[in-house]
Amino acid sequence: MNAYPLAAISFLLFALAAAGFLTCGNLVRMLMFLELMLNAANIAMVALGPQPASQAYALMLFAVAAAEAGVGLALIIALASTFRTLEAENIKELKG
Repeated sequence: MNAYPLAAISFLLFALAAAGFLTCGNLVRMLMFLELMLNAANIAMVALGPQPASQAYALMLFAVAAAEAGVGLALIIALASTFRTLEAENIKELKG
């Protein structure tokens, strides 16, 4: 099987997720689009480099994506409790 159609699908998925990330204002949706971009990068990595090393990198990237989701959700919960909103444009000032 040729890897280029799979790479094209992953590029399209990444482009749609990037467009969704830049256009939506909800923090939870932004995090979901970020996870979708990471998964598209995993698909491209496995499709374009079928060696075992690229598959190991993809597995490590899944672990990084899981950790990023946990930290991202913790930050979203902290922002939601502080500002009482999940819309990114309503969060104006970040003071320590």
